[in-house]
Amino acid sequence: MREFRYSVASDPAAPADKSYQFLSFQLTPTLQALILTAELGEVLSLEASQIVPIFDQPKAVMGICNHRGEVLWIVDLAALLGLETLFAQNCRQHLSVMVIHRMQSHVGMAVQQVGQLIFCAASKIQPLPLSAIDLTPKLAFCLKGLYQNSDQKTLLVLDGAKILDLLKAD
Repeated sequence: MREFRYSVASDPAAPADKSYQFLSFQLTPTLQALILTAELGEVLSLEASQIVPIFDQPKAVMGICNHRGEVLWIVDLAALLGLETLFAQNCRQHLSVMVIHRMQSHVGMAVQQVGQLIFCAASKIQPLPLSAIDLTPKLAFCLKGLYQNSDQKTLLVLDGAKILDLLKAD
């Protein structure tokens, strides 16, 4: 497994012209986000029926599934970040799952829809102005910054390591 290291424009040691590859995804109907591809192992397409619910878990934990002969925990990323759950967003049949890897840990993060790969220069990721968007505390904890794409749409840049840390804290 690879350990990722990257920095954004707020880090003075970061080379301004260094580009990183991100995967875009729909977090909620109105929020798009990015995650560094180096943090991802793969992206899965699952039917909701493939996920076995586990009771007495936080509401963000959807359950487990068999992935290549191993148990993979599936978490509703929007719910984990304090946003509307996928089921409330009517995403019940087909799920896109990003598998986040960090050292020995791997967890499937279910999202509304996975988008495209985006190359982004570190200097293009800007810190979040506190008044710009209403964030939940958990979302603010996992947020690296904002990226504005060529269509002038603002995307949230999330930190996979902090997402896993947040999951361990719940």
